[in-house]
Amino acid sequence: MTNYSINLKPVYSLLASETPQGVKLPEGWILSWHQVATWEALQDPNIDVVFNTAVTGDGKSLAAYLAGMTDRSYSTLALYPTNELARDQEKQVRGYKDQFQPENDPQIYRLNAAILEDFIATNKLSSKLAGLCDRADNSEFLLTNPDIFHYIHDFRYLRRNKAGKGDNADRLFAKIDENYKLFIFDEFHIFSSPQIASVINAILLIKHTFPGKKFLFLSATPSDLLVEFLSNAGLNYRIIDPVKQGAYSFSEGENRRQISYPITLTFPQQLEPNLRSSYDWIVENAETTILKFFQDNPGSKGAIILNSIAAVKKLVPRFKEIFEPLGWKVRENTGLTGETEKSKSVAEADLLLGTSTIDVGVDFKINFLVFEAADAGNFIQRFGRLGRHQGFEIYQAYALLPNFIVERLFEADNHPLQDGETRSHYFFRGHPRSLQLCQ
Repeated sequence: MTNYSINLKPVYSLLASETPQGVKLPEGWILSWHQVATWEALQDPNIDVVFNTAVTGDGKSLAAYLAGMTDRSYSTLALYPTNELARDQEKQVRGYKDQFQPENDPQIYRLNAAILEDFIATNKLSSKLAGLCDRADNSEFLLTNPDIFHYIHDFRYLRRNKAGKGDNADRLFAKIDENYKLFIFDEFHIFSSPQIASVINAILLIKHTFPGKKFLFLSATPSDLLVEFLSNAGLNYRIIDPVKQGAYSFSEGENRRQISYPITLTFPQQLEPNLRSSYDWIVENAETTILKFFQDNPGSKGAIILNSIAAVKKLVPRFKEIFEPLGWKVRENTGLTGETEKSKSVAEADLLLGTSTIDVGVDFKINFLVFEAADAGNFIQRFGRLGRHQGFEIYQAYALLPNFIVERLFEADNHPLQDGETRSHYFFRGHPRSLQLCQ
């Protein structure tokens, strides 16, 4: 089986010309253009919703939390679609707190269904409503998920009897929404249509009960559907798009920071569009390709991201048998992995095998990647895990795509890619059949 490969140039992000007035940065820090543009948009009283579509690895998290770290009035409720991403971002926010040293010593708390249940039992509280109110009262930064946000604004946690009597409708959502000024929706491109509708309804409720609140959406692959919904709902929004603003370049220049390193991206040919083809390719190439890369490039770190938990479960023992006698650690991270093991796996692994639990925004230091992709957004998300950290000489990715997509990219009439060529960088837009090249 042969391969096609292309080489991707490094990416450099435009730095801001100056730091916004009133923002005190840690020593040596310089903000990117999109971070300052996001901060300014959040200060604009005429803007309800801000979109930041900076590419993966360009500091969208700092853009999101800059206001909260420099202005105590910007208490923040952040929503993350996976527990792994919320855990990763909690570490990030605590790191910002250590660096910025805010005077009010803001408290940071992560909350999901399991943590909420444990908190209620430990503190002997009467209900989930009481637990949520307690956390909102004692957390300037509360990191949770879209489901809890939806249940709050759909009145699910209220107590009602058959006669319809009980808690007032605004007892919980008013407490939550009054306490927070900024609401962050991270990786919103993977929100389903019902989740998007729920978010729009909640934003409208908040806007008309507590005017002046801000809503920030973060994603390298923005959803046209969400933008359309916001327009139809009459909400004022601003899109911070570094690509359209020319804030990215693919060669070194003055006033720019490198955010991505050169990558070789390889597309194996003749993979059938079925559930087993990627697994078979990995088994066939476990030693000749994957192990060989680690042997040829000492100090490497890698990840294999697949769609199937079953495939990961079968591959982990195989790679442990190959890698661990040579001193390399192989770890697993899937939806079935325990919380403690998940938190350790990213830090410990030389080779990490996982599913979507590690592809959605989680930041780990690797220079080797094998991944499946179901659609364009999925491709960008998983490929974006690579090339973000310095310290490696070579960055190599293998994209396990069905043969008909590879043929369309390299063989069909007017195919956009040539084997062996060097490109600036590229992004899929919408359907995986279309490829937009940014040069």
